Amino acid sequence: MIWIHIIADLKKINFRKLELTENTLKTFISTSLKEVWLTELWNHYHTFTNPDEITWVIALAESHITFHTWPEKDYISLDIFVCNIENNNSNKAKALYQEFIAFVHPWEIEEQIIERRS
Repeated sequence: MIWIHIIADLKKINFRKLELTENTLKTFISTSLKEVWLTELWNHYHTFTNPDEITWVIALAESHITFHTWPEKDYISLDIFVCNIENNNSNKAKALYQEFIAFVHPWEIEEQIIERRS
C-alpha cells in the first residue's frame, strides 16, 4: 500500500494582493475538496492578531491537511497527506495541491512529495 504525503514551503507570496481571510480560505478549501472528491470530517481554524495569520487543520476521511501562514515573511507551509486504502487518492491530493498553488500564487516553492509504503 502506498500513501502520498505532500509537504510544501510556499514563498514570496503577495499577501496584500491575495486578501487572505478565514472566510476566503474556508470557501476555497470546501470547494476544492468537493472538486477533487476528498471528504472533510472536521476542521479547526485559528486567526491570529493579523487577519492574514492563519493556522488551520482539516481532518479528512482520507487523512489530513494542515496550513500555516506567516504574512510578515510572505510564507505559507502546507502539508497534505492521504491514504489509499479504499481508493487511490494520490491524484486527488496532487490536484488539491495544484489548486492551492494557483490560489496563493507563490513565486518560489520548495516541495517534497513522499510515497509512504506500508
